[in-house]
Amino acid sequence: MADHPIPVAVFALAALVAMAACSRPGFAQSNPKCDPVDPISDAGWSVVPSLETIGKVDSAPYQAGASGDWFIDRTMTLLPFCNYYNDIGIYSMRSYTLSRQVTKERIGICKTTPAGGSAAIAPYAGPCPPK
Repeated sequence: MADHPIPVAVFALAALVAMAACSRPGFAQSNPKCDPVDPISDAGWSVVPSLETIGKVDSAPYQAGASGDWFIDRTMTLLPFCNYYNDIGIYSMRSYTLSRQVTKERIGICKTTPAGGSAAIAPYAGPCPPK
């Protein structure tokens, strides 16, 4: 591995980018459980699990709770991958996907202010109450 520092660095950077792309605050996710590589027959190969977003659907805004705050329901569909690479970054055709993961999350978009108005909750930048 020390003989190929650039491909290993590129591989590590790609893994970090994939993890950052999948991370969202308040979003429960788990890395897929991939088959381990055999250290004897698969010498030089490593497995990199990743989660790819393949769908995102937001519901219509709705008002809920005693305070009258506004929410949406976001449904996310993720596809877990088990990617196999060798020391120089070559992708293996042994890579595979697992069953998709579908999750639903309630996201606040507007909150009631003490003055009785309504204010947007970041990152929502639309009008409050929503139209």
